[in-house]
This record gives sequence, structure tokens and C-alpha cells, in this order.
Amino acid sequence: MELGAGGVVFNGRREVLLLRDRMGFWVFPKGHPEPGEALERAAVREVLEETGVRAEVLLPLFPTRYVNPRGVEREVHWFLMRGEGEPELEGGMTGVGWFALEEARALLAFPEDLRLLEVALARLPL
Repeated sequence: MELGAGGVVFNGRREVLLLRDRMGFWVFPKGHPEPGEALERAAVREVLEETGVRAEVLLPLFPTRYVNPRGVEREVHWFLMRGEGEPELEGGMTGVGWFALEEARALLAFPEDLRLLEVALARLPL
């Protein structure tokens, strides 16, 4: 099974960072850790590399497991993150941006991502 790391990233206005993948789905930033790289560090690096946003980890969230269209099972370890900066499109994504919470809820296509957003919101410091 492959390991991944990703983040639910909020800015100071409580907007959330989302990416639109090649299939047109809005998702949270995630990717693969380098060999020997801590998952927390990988999550910070992946957010920067995928979006141009500088992020820092607030706390770990739960891992999720899924099988991608090529049949590869993957476990992604999620982190609640704080990020700032203007997002820039990187890599194979087709869109990126900060979204108000209601808009983010409407854009997210997968129930697991909606659950992840709600868990992250509940754990945000006031």
C-alpha cells in the first residue's frame, strides 16, 4: 500500500484551499512523501509544491484509505494546516484557489472530503 500526506489548509479569513484535478473534481492538496520523509513534513512540502502556498501544520487529522482508478490502494495521512499566500497553479492540476466554507462544501464531490472538512473545522482554534 502506498502512503500519502495531505492537508486541509485554512487562511486567516477561514477560507479553505482546494485544487481541481484533471477529472474536474475539487480536492484537498495531497501527494507522496519522499523516502524517509516524515508525513507532517511531506504535507507541508506538497502544499507548497502543488499550490505555491506556504503552510504550517496545526495538528494531525485521521488517515483515509482508498483505491485509485489504477487499482493502487493508498493511505493518506491528513493534517489541519494554516496557510497564507496567493495560490498558483502547479503540476497536473487544472484549478486552485481559496474558497469560503459554504462554497467549498458545494464544490467538494466526495463524502470523505466533506467529512474531513467538518472534522478540520471542529478542530480549528477559535
